[in-house]
Amino acid sequence: MKKKVGLVGVGNIGKFYTQRLLECGYPLTVFDIDGEKMKYAEELGAHPAENVGDLTIKSDVIILSLPGSHAVESVMDGEDGILNHLVEGKLVIDTGTSRPETDIKYEKLCAEKGAAFIDAPLTWRKQGQIIMVGGTYENFKKAEEILKCISYKYRYIGSIGQGQVLKLINQAYLAAKLAVESEVVELAKKQGMQPELLKEFLEFDIPDVLFGDDFEGGGHLALHYKDLGYLLEMAHDSGANIPICSLVHEIFKASRLYGDPNWIQPGIISYWRRLNK
Repeated sequence: MKKKVGLVGVGNIGKFYTQRLLECGYPLTVFDIDGEKMKYAEELGAHPAENVGDLTIKSDVIILSLPGSHAVESVMDGEDGILNHLVEGKLVIDTGTSRPETDIKYEKLCAEKGAAFIDAPLTWRKQGQIIMVGGTYENFKKAEEILKCISYKYRYIGSIGQGQVLKLINQAYLAAKLAVESEVVELAKKQGMQPELLKEFLEFDIPDVLFGDDFEGGGHLALHYKDLGYLLEMAHDSGANIPICSLVHEIFKASRLYGDPNWIQPGIISYWRRLNK
């Protein structure tokens, strides 16, 4: 018999989870502070919860699809939070990008109640979703069936927080790569050259969106800026020097302030467009 799953957060990723979990036959309860998102999930076949505590009571596995540590803390703590309704045997999976220490904290608090907790942040590739897991191997195995449902590839990385560490390194690479792509596209334009040559002739894997002006879509720029902030904290704590990523973080900050935080990440090209105006 399939485990009863609760999903907290029905945003861009949460909608994907809703579809996949229902397709895989899981009884699904959902909660989101946005009524329209709740309605979307209900129309697909999910059951609504009154609050996060109600969802926790009704679920064997609770999946968090949230925008960061502040949101995880909000749903884990409090009178109607997960911890106040968690009992032995339940499993909590944090699939958002949180500070590693956030998940280290909640694994300990869940264990005190006899429950399990893993960090399982995600990243997207052309083939689908990749999930990187931190926690005990025993808890990873408890989640494996569900991870297989919602991703095309997943891997156990190590102790709690290590999934988040790898995710932040993933974000560092993607952000720095996008910054270089943005710079060379605008450099080509400044030389009077068609920037599309970089992709069509030189075969660089540059996103098509960098050749246009439409960056609408889901607040990913603001989320990536948040992730880079977590990355800088992590690097500071370990003594790692990351001058390139520090600069890219400032570029994301400027793009949020002078552009639109609701843009997708390629909106950072507006930084170079302002400089070269």
